[in-house]
Amino acid sequence: MRIDDDIKKLLKKDSFYEVIPKSIIRMGLNENFLINEYFLRTILMEALQNVDVRAYPDAKGAKAARAIAEDLGIWEDEVIVGNGSDEIIDLIAKVFIRRGLAFIIDPTFEMYKFYVELYGGKVKSILTDENFNLRADIVLSQIDDVKAIFICSPNNPTGNQFKKDEIMKIIKEFNGLIILDEAYADFAPYSLIMDATKYNNLIVLRSFSKAYGLAGLRIGYAVSNNEIISYLKAAQSPYSVNSIAQEVCKLVLNNKQVFKSFIKSVIEERVYLTAELSMISGIKAYPSDANFILIRSLALPSSYICEELKKHDILVRDRSNLPLLDNCFRVTVGRKSDNMKFIEGLKRILEETS
Repeated sequence: MRIDDDIKKLLKKDSFYEVIPKSIIRMGLNENFLINEYFLRTILMEALQNVDVRAYPDAKGAKAARAIAEDLGIWEDEVIVGNGSDEIIDLIAKVFIRRGLAFIIDPTFEMYKFYVELYGGKVKSILTDENFNLRADIVLSQIDDVKAIFICSPNNPTGNQFKKDEIMKIIKEFNGLIILDEAYADFAPYSLIMDATKYNNLIVLRSFSKAYGLAGLRIGYAVSNNEIISYLKAAQSPYSVNSIAQEVCKLVLNNKQVFKSFIKSVIEERVYLTAELSMISGIKAYPSDANFILIRSLALPSSYICEELKKHDILVRDRSNLPLLDNCFRVTVGRKSDNMKFIEGLKRILEETS
């Protein structure tokens, strides 16, 4: 069987995605363990009682899309729900970019490049400044022949939310498609999701994995004008979003106020973790608007720190392979006990090698 060279490049194994033992404290995938597990189980049990799994789910995630549209006060045909945001990024690359050129702001989420290249497209990147800020004028000066721009804000893995006026400048002056990934916007000062239907070139991505703790159910969605959404739905598999996920989505939105209290807890723990990190010599913690913090090691290789933390049963994510992120690793904001163990482990590693 002949495999194209472009596909071969995508088959490189990432050891980070191997099975994670239950004994490990998971602080590497930006999962939200501050959501009360028993509360989520109650919602899941109610969903199970409401769903007959012998029947196919509502096509194109219609039940979840209806609930999201009602929550936002927009039309259902302005929402698409996917099997995680990844499915929607996949659809965007397949429908709107294909073998064209896409633009990303590096360092950023690696799956944009993955899906664009999967369909034979090319990716052009521009670096943020040294403080990871977005400069709209620089972006706009380099977008000839670009079909789409991916902007992750708050950005993963840097954690910062770009300035609103810089993003709006790009939206208003770029003639192509803009994909604004707001997976972490629930932890940040602002969101542009209510602007998504007002422009003919804007798609705003959101996720239930981060703020709502539903990473295992894979529910992502996008909001845009109804024409863009109709093109994406036309290319979507009819049953990619399962019945349980759709029902849970509806029940979660019915309990949105409860989840707001959990989101507040994440922000409080982020403040605590940032303060603790600021008192440790040998590292630099960057300000975050997400549920994770980017840390730069000033002495030891970040890969060494990540491996040593793993020996302490703590899993964080080495990000030193990305542009501008030499010796950087990312830690998810966890439960108080997990955050304390992480701080203790990090201090011990730094002290042992000083």
